[in-house]
Amino acid sequence: MNYIVIDLEFNGRKHYDIYPMEIIEIGAVKLDEQLEVVDTFQSYIKPNFYINRFALQFCGISKETLQQSNSFSEVMEEFRAFCGEEYKLLAWGGGDFFHLFLDCKVNQQNNEWLVNMLDVTAFFEGGLQQALADHQLEPVGQHHSALDDALNTARLLRLKPEIAASTAYFVPNQFKLCTGGIKKWITLSLDQAIEKEELLTWKQFADDDKVRTYFRIMRLVPEEKEMVKELFNKFYHAKYGRKARKTQQQLA
Repeated sequence: MNYIVIDLEFNGRKHYDIYPMEIIEIGAVKLDEQLEVVDTFQSYIKPNFYINRFALQFCGISKETLQQSNSFSEVMEEFRAFCGEEYKLLAWGGGDFFHLFLDCKVNQQNNEWLVNMLDVTAFFEGGLQQALADHQLEPVGQHHSALDDALNTARLLRLKPEIAASTAYFVPNQFKLCTGGIKKWITLSLDQAIEKEELLTWKQFADDDKVRTYFRIMRLVPEEKEMVKELFNKFYHAKYGRKARKTQQQLA
C-alpha cells in the first residue's frame, strides 16, 4: 500500500466568473507502509482558460512556465503511474479532492482512480502552518509550493499514523460539482433583475450566453443542468418571495 500525500495550487477566478479555478500545480509525496518518504512528484499544469495574474504571484509561478507545461490530462496520466496499483490519497483539505473531480469533468477524464481519499485536516486544528507550529515543526520549503506543502503535510501525518488507517473517505458532492461555479452568477443576475424591477425566469437565465458557456465548459448533461435549475429556483424564491408568486399568477 502506498500513501500519496498531495497538494494543489490553483489558477484562481474572479468573483462572478463562470470559468473553473483550474489546478496549475500538483505536488505529491509517496510514503511506504512505515510512512517513510520513498518518492516525490511535482508538475505544473497548463490551464485551459485565461491565467490569473494574482494566482501567479500568490504561488510564485511564471506565466511562461504554465504556458510551456503539459495539459491536465497528460500530467494526471503521469501522476496515476506515480501512485502505483494500491494507494490511499491524502490531502490537507477536501477541497483538493473536489477540484481533482472538477478538473477531470472539465477535461473529460475518467475519475474512477480517485479513491481512498483522506482529508488530513479532520485530525488537526487550524491550518497547515498552525498545525506545524502546534507540533513544534519548522515548515520546510516555501508556503504555497505544492511539493513543499505536501512534504509538510506528510511530516504531520507521521505524528498520527492512525490517520493512514482511517476509512473515513472523502465523497464528492455531485450537486456542488455541477453548480458551484454558477452560484454567484445566479445571485448577481437575480439582484440585477430585482434592481430593474424585472422578473428573471429560469428560461431567460439559461438562455444567457454566459450561462450557456458554463454549461459547455462544465460539460453538463441534462440531469446536471436540472441541478443548476434547482439552485436557481431556490435563490429565485428566496429573493422574490411573495412578489414572485404574485407576478407568476398575473402572468398565468
